[in-house]
Amino acid sequence: MGLADDAYRYFLEGITGRNSCADMTERQLEAVLRAMRGNGFDPAPRRVRPEEKGMASMAQLEYIKGMWAACARDKSDAALRAFANRIAKVKSLRFLTEDSAMRVILALRDMMTKAGRDPDAPEAPNGEG
Repeated sequence: MGLADDAYRYFLEGITGRNSCADMTERQLEAVLRAMRGNGFDPAPRRVRPEEKGMASMAQLEYIKGMWAACARDKSDAALRAFANRIAKVKSLRFLTEDSAMRVILALRDMMTKAGRDPDAPEAPNGEG
């Protein structure tokens, strides 16, 4: 639902009297889920399917994630999202089109080259290389 942590906790407390799902019974968890669905929450995240015309393929997304893991100083998902947002103006990788994914890939290849690494060299199994 895109709530801040405090708002999320108030939401839970308003429904069940508890501010953490870890402290809830199964019935309380079901009540929370019903309330969330009533507010437009979809519990199954929408995954990018390769057949969606014009969207980045799963292979492109995995390539981006792999290159990020190989060359970024901050390897967090948040840092990768911020990088993709700077390059392609998207808030999440799932919104990348084929073209914008290619721009992110080219920027990552450039980043690796500037760091003195060969973007075409296979990585060692232990992540070093």
